[in-house]
Amino acid sequence: MCICEGVRACKELYTLRPNLIEFGIATNEIDVSLFESVSFFVIEKHIFEKLSATVNTQGIILISKIPECPVHEQAESPFALVLDSLSDPGNFGTILRTCASAGLKDVWYSADSVDPYSEKTIRSALSSQFALNMHRYEDINSLILKLRSFGYDKVFRTEPAEGKSCFCEEKLFDKSVIIFGNEANGIKEVDSSIPINIPMPGKFESLNVAQAVTVILFEAVRRRVFG
Repeated sequence: MCICEGVRACKELYTLRPNLIEFGIATNEIDVSLFESVSFFVIEKHIFEKLSATVNTQGIILISKIPECPVHEQAESPFALVLDSLSDPGNFGTILRTCASAGLKDVWYSADSVDPYSEKTIRSALSSQFALNMHRYEDINSLILKLRSFGYDKVFRTEPAEGKSCFCEEKLFDKSVIIFGNEANGIKEVDSSIPINIPMPGKFESLNVAQAVTVILFEAVRRRVFG
């Protein structure tokens, strides 16, 4: 099970996967009729605040089943986005929101990453993980072999100051794998991977990983929309 808290996150979860919701908890200030298929416990605000994990509660929680982790099979996305050892739920959630907004269907994440269904990650993602196929993997190089068998034949790893620009690499989004690494330590060694970077004329060392994912994913959107 997982906990989804907040009005927007709960509405998104209800829109995306109402079949997973077990029950809801809300204060009497919330119009629970918007969630017509969900059974609610309606309680007083001061009691709800004892249950809430947030400082300024919005008065609604949904308890949901966690979607089953899909078996690695042919993916729906034009390229494979891989997250390796991400540790911050805020970053992870923001990345998942970005993936959903950019039209991706699949995300691969390492077993040692933060839980994509933790309370903080769900709040940050506004339940976007329920719109994605979340593929969990144990070993990055074994995953690469599996993805190659799906036809993702080029493997790119993001590096702050190494490799080609993400704006110039022609094959970056053409049945490829793009790996983003840990916030502090970067990417582990990946066999036969090609480094790419985001040009930074301001000469900063690196971007936050969620920012980096956003830049690169919307470069993919730009190419798809404008050619």
